[in-house]
Amino acid sequence: MSKFPEIIKTTVITKLDDFYSLEQEWNQLIDSMPDYLPTMTFQWHRAWLEVNQPKIQKIHIFVFRDQEENVIGIVPLVKTQASLFRKKLMVYTFSGARDQIKTLIICKHEHHIQLLLELLTHFYEKHHDWDLLTLRRLASSHADEIFLERILKKRHWPFSVESQLKIPYIFLEGDFESYFKSRKKHFRNEVKRKSKQLNKMGNVRYQVLTSPIEEKDFNQFVEMENVGWKGKNKSSLLHRERLLALFKNLSQLESKPLKLVMYKMLLNEQLISASLCFQTKNSLHVFKIAYDEKFKRQSPGLLLRLFEIEDAFARGLKIYDFSGKAQRWMRDFTNRQHYVMDYIIYRKTLASLIRYLGFTRLKPLIKHSSISEKFLKNLIDE
Repeated sequence: MSKFPEIIKTTVITKLDDFYSLEQEWNQLIDSMPDYLPTMTFQWHRAWLEVNQPKIQKIHIFVFRDQEENVIGIVPLVKTQASLFRKKLMVYTFSGARDQIKTLIICKHEHHIQLLLELLTHFYEKHHDWDLLTLRRLASSHADEIFLERILKKRHWPFSVESQLKIPYIFLEGDFESYFKSRKKHFRNEVKRKSKQLNKMGNVRYQVLTSPIEEKDFNQFVEMENVGWKGKNKSSLLHRERLLALFKNLSQLESKPLKLVMYKMLLNEQLISASLCFQTKNSLHVFKIAYDEKFKRQSPGLLLRLFEIEDAFARGLKIYDFSGKAQRWMRDFTNRQHYVMDYIIYRKTLASLIRYLGFTRLKPLIKHSSISEKFLKNLIDE
């Protein structure tokens, strides 16, 4: 781990106006990083904060500067609440986090762990209005994990690791033809067979739209997603009000650091598969996918994934990221994976430590006992 630049000034932003004034410096920091995530950009956090204002008690954005007053790190947090039975817990968590989407301390990777140490030290030594610090969906390497846990154990700061997700990605080397030829023969034959089936049914074409996206195109995706199984289990955008508002906001982006790209697959001008992806400087990240389930046997979703990868090659990008947890079908595309972790850091308060014991001691026992799921949910859920 390389030496972290000497920090001479740490500022905590708690007002939206001060957050907005940070845009230029935030973008300069992002631009100095070869690989950054959509959730690290100012544009993502602005949209997320504007949509989620009703559930946020306050924003709490750490800004670290070096001797030349340059911004060298940003840790965007918000304060919310969780419940432990009827007891309220004060929680600080990443702003901009969602589901399986990776989040990251905004700094160069070699400074990642040291900046986390600065953050944790600040909370334990200077902060008293918190019970839990949740570092959810934290993009991590094995080395990061070892260093962070070593720091926490050495200082006797209680923590729990609540999940570890493996997220597939493709490193885009060479060209698309070489990549496709490197896939297993069975997969290549399956792709050719599905393509042939669709071509017999009519004219197949692909369309790529880059933000700002017209409302009719965005709504077309939303409606298709809701018709299928996501609508039935209420995981579609139409059933998640704030998430829908976030994507609608981001669909209007006109920004160099972050663009929303919508991919469409049409059969005889009928939309049969679509996706919402985010392009950063060097990467394409798949966030939402949908397809017409009447064409399930022709696998339009799989074919659209291949077109996205081909387009990412054409754009000169380096990474194609699936953004969600590894599934069996993704193995046909790549063997590469990176990790995201859920760390919960506990302040030594009674309610916080009860939750800590619930996760680290009680939860493993409950899995093999007759204690009701309702009791477990009340004890450990935020």
